[in-house]
Amino acid sequence: MKASSAILLALAAVGTAALARHAMNEKMQLKTYRIVSEKIKTPVKIIQISDLHSSKYGKNCVELIKAVREALPDIVVMTGDILDNRAPNGECFGFLRMIASLYPCYYVSGNHEVYTHRVDEIKAKLISCGIRVLEGENETVSIGEQNVVIGGVSDPIESPDRQGRLWEDQLTDCGKALDGDEFSILLSHRPELISYYEETPFDLVLCGHAHGGQVIIPKLINGLYAPHQGFFPKYAGGEYVMANGGKMIVSRGLSKYVRPRIFNRPELVLVTLVPSGEER
Repeated sequence: MKASSAILLALAAVGTAALARHAMNEKMQLKTYRIVSEKIKTPVKIIQISDLHSSKYGKNCVELIKAVREALPDIVVMTGDILDNRAPNGECFGFLRMIASLYPCYYVSGNHEVYTHRVDEIKAKLISCGIRVLEGENETVSIGEQNVVIGGVSDPIESPDRQGRLWEDQLTDCGKALDGDEFSILLSHRPELISYYEETPFDLVLCGHAHGGQVIIPKLINGLYAPHQGFFPKYAGGEYVMANGGKMIVSRGLSKYVRPRIFNRPELVLVTLVPSGEER
């Protein structure tokens, strides 16, 4: 009897350890989305990098660079908290220089870049790397014969910006500059501000910030807690339909070490824009 109890306890311990390893798995995964639009004539592939927080994926993030290259993107966008106020950022800048040498890159700030109290210096370094920093303006990107408009707003705690604009003013400027004929994407760090995005004509909004709600219970809870949303956040991660008919995609982010992630692996997001009629 004692031997049987010992075996059962040992099996239980092994099972618990295996479950814990699976739950705490921080191996990066690729999350894919397909957005269908009549405004798209030829497919466009966009990699979204969010909430990296200067986490390490090999020396100078070589593992992350490899994953991006394997996805064969046309554009790379960065939706804030790429760098961090609590971690060394030198290697992350090495990654940013490399990725900007390979693809057109667009960036908006997150709250943790602002927390460094060196956000202007950070933006200047990003620009020197060849990354386009968006602060309340749009830029048209041409991929072959397909044009896509990319707009971006700084994190709200940067307000007012160097032009004296509040975050809402940046967003309004971006929305007013659209003509509606070309597919448009807004980069913004915070998904909880969706009601503001719904007042714009953007077709797609890309956000981060929520870290996937940190803890996921598969098929039951999409996220336990997210900054500025609290417990059981509505926009922890995934694809959401907005009231204006557009979509919002929230990345679960790439951060490691900052807070424990449970059943919530770091993710690199790949969004493919496809023409109508090519839903599958």
